Amino acid sequence: MNNHIINCFFADDTAILAQYSTTKFVIRNLQRGLIEIEKWCTLWRVLINTNKTRSVMFRKGHPRNNLQYLTFFEEELSWDMEVKYSGLILDSKLTFRIHIKYNTDKFWVKVHVIILLIGRKSPLSLNNKVLLFKQILRPILTYASQIWGLSAKTHVKKVKIMQNKILRIMTNASWYI
Repeated sequence: MNNHIINCFFADDTAILAQYSTTKFVIRNLQRGLIEIEKWCTLWRVLINTNKTRSVMFRKGHPRNNLQYLTFFEEELSWDMEVKYSGLILDSKLTFRIHIKYNTDKFWVKVHVIILLIGRKSPLSLNNKVLLFKQILRPILTYASQIWGLSAKTHVKKVKIMQNKILRIMTNASWYI
């Protein structure tokens, strides 16, 4: 492989990363990396679903609309604004706003499923409610929590508010406590 490319593998997911000051150089190196992967897949008879293949340009400033397309197994890859890799949604500016929004939506869906068990009028003890929170809800909130250090404080604050709200519902506490 090329010295300017970083390969990331996890289970059946693969990511190819290239970093440089000019987008032209990045695109050229990514294309070389894709050609190497094509050769390897052909040699070992591995089939790739090109419909699931995405390309994202991570950069500060405004996105450029005139980026040269990458080709992979004779198909053009369009440049997307976001990509999902191992459950983490990466947007082109790496703000992680979309990932946190996705997790909060997923959290509230799960809350509505178990609200009868953890709600104010639930007959369960507080210990059992806390156990349900720790086993079902907290893993959703804290998935890929390492990105919170890179996220804007407003996005992290939304997660804290959500957690506070559900804990107040569980304990039947007032809003001002």
